[in-house]
Order: sequence, then C-alpha cells, then structure tokens
Amino acid sequence: LMKKKIFFYIFIVFYLCTKQVSSLENQIILKVNHKIITAVDVKQEEKYLKVLNPQLNKIDQSKLKILAMDSIVKEKIKEIELVKYYQIEKVLDDINLKKIIKNLYLTVGFKNEVEFKKYLNTKNLKFSSVKRKLAIEMLWNNLIFEKFNNRVVIDESEIKNNLDKEIKNLKFTRDIFLSEILIRNSKDLKLDIVYSEILKSIENIGFAATANIFSISDTAKIGGKIGWVKETSLSKQILKNIINLKKGQISKPIKINENFLILGINDTKINKQKIDKNKILSNRISYIKNQQLERFSLAYFNKVKQNIKINEL
Repeated sequence: LMKKKIFFYIFIVFYLCTKQVSSLENQIILKVNHKIITAVDVKQEEKYLKVLNPQLNKIDQSKLKILAMDSIVKEKIKEIELVKYYQIEKVLDDINLKKIIKNLYLTVGFKNEVEFKKYLNTKNLKFSSVKRKLAIEMLWNNLIFEKFNNRVVIDESEIKNNLDKEIKNLKFTRDIFLSEILIRNSKDLKLDIVYSEILKSIENIGFAATANIFSISDTAKIGGKIGWVKETSLSKQILKNIINLKKGQISKPIKINENFLILGINDTKINKQKIDKNKILSNRISYIKNQQLERFSLAYFNKVKQNIKINEL
C-alpha cells in the first residue's frame, strides 16, 4: 500500500511538472490584433527559417528568436490584410503555389518534394504549414500586383536606347547568381556605419545569415537570394555598380528609390548564346517592374502595419 501511495505521489508531481513546463513552452508572448503568437510558434518559425537558410545556425539563439518573432509578426500582418480579399485555404492546391514550392525546395537544395517533406519531418515541421506560409506570400504578391501594377512607370524608349549602347560590341553575356540586402533609408541612417557592420557580419556568418538580420526585402527569409539573372536584364544603375564584380564580391550600397541595395555575387557563368535584343529588353523591363512593385509592397505593408495592434505579453 505504501509503495502504491509513493508511486501515486511521484506520478502527481511528474504530471504537474510536465504540465507546468508545457504551459511555459506554449505561453502567449505576442498578440497581433486578435491573432496570438506562442513560444511554440516562435520555435517552429526558428526551425522554418533555418530550413530556408541553414547559415542561421551560425547566429546567436537570442538573435534567431528576434528574427523568428519579426518573421511571424510580418506574416500575421499580411494575413490580416489578405483575408479581406482572399480565402487562403482555397489556393493551397493552386498550380502557381506548386511552382513556388518547387522553386523553394530546389533553391534550398532538394531534388524533389518527397525529399523535402522527409527533411521537414526530421525537423518536426509540417509540410502543410510551410505550404500555407508560401500561400500567404504568393497572395500578398498578387495583391500588390493588383493594386499597383497600373502605377508602375517604365520608359521603354530610354531602356531601348541604353540597351543599344550596351550590347553594341557585346560578343557574349554573363549570367549572375545574385543575393541582396535591402536597407531602409531614414533620416537617422548612418550608411557608412551600417555598411561596415554588414561587411563585418558577412565575414563572420556569411551573406545569407546577414541578409536575414539586416534586409527589409521579402528575400531576407531565403538569405537574400534572388537567383540567376542575366546581367543585361539589370537596370543601368545596378549594372554599372556590379559590372566589374566577380564571384564572392559585394557591391557598395546602391540608391534604389528611397532605400539602399547591397548585392552579392554568389556565382557567375558566361552565356555564349546568340544575343537576343528583344529578350534582353523584355527581361530588363520585368526586372525594373519587379523593383518598383517591391517598393510598393514595402510602402503598403508599412501602411497596413500602422493600423495593427502588436502587444508583447
């Protein structure tokens, strides 16, 4: 009888301790309007960010937690705005979302979706959760396009004139794998100091993890990766700042509208295909258009954020 009582007391103590630990782990730490964010959510976001960018394993846990919290808050703000226009659950089988998922797992180094799902399982991450996150990003980009596409200004004649001069004596073009860090400009920004901090961070933890910490672009989540672009598709302003850069080198800050852009050259390859002027023109127009849409995206997000209540608990 005594043994049974002792066992019962041990069980009760163990149950209460486990319940207390579980409660602490799942405590609410933030509220974004009516949406709650728990400690478990933050841990899951940390894992997700590390899947997108393994270089984040190099940074301090405290910094990673801040990045994860910031990432979730941004996602919740977007979600709050998106539900005014879309039903997120209805696009989870959308063909465009499937293309985005494929692009993601290829970018982070997986050959197929099955391999990617298995890896997520090892990290205790649900594929359905990752899919929903990507759906939110896709719908946000759709919303920005619908709202601001007619406000994009492109001077095609100027682009054509510049292009004629640039490709006149070109025998071949260069493809570049680009990564970016977009820095928000403000009256308090000391660009030389921030640039020095970024270079030091890149030296210590690499470009990708540094992009997560400093960049305000949506590409920050994947380490600032833009991917392969044709050098000739870049705007004249950007091209002149990176034309002489080689693999592993980093540009000086480039003024893009009201912000500053730092570009990293991950890799380069020579493209000896016949130069197609019309294709180059189309690519350049697309690149400039996407730059302008990203600017609208940042401005619109900040406008939405002003009407959101964020409470730390």
